Amino acid sequence: MLQDSGGRTKDISVLQLLTRLVQETDKVIRLADDIDQHATTPQARSALNLIGSEINNILQILKVSIEPLYKLYELDQGMRAAESQRQTITRDAGAVDEAGAYDENSLWADIKSKTQVNKSE
Repeated sequence: MLQDSGGRTKDISVLQLLTRLVQETDKVIRLADDIDQHATTPQARSALNLIGSEINNILQILKVSIEPLYKLYELDQGMRAAESQRQTITRDAGAVDEAGAYDENSLWADIKSKTQVNKSE
């Protein structure tokens, strides 16, 4: 990150924006899950499709706008090392995933139980 105070302020602002993005994404995920689990009217159920199309649009914009930044992994030595380490970790985790059986239903049950525990606290 930049050393001057103006640069640090901008860096902090970017990190705050990314944090907001994660928080808003979490809200949308909870809303979609609640719609999927509890909605009874056709209008509420169709809101899930609207969420999906809006998220798809956002993801397309992000991909087009930010994809050129990934060239930093090729240009910057520190970024190259970080990506190499991340790929090694991902490869190791992939070997573990392939060894264990993937059960989507148990994964969702685990997520929902954790969410219910967090809501009760």
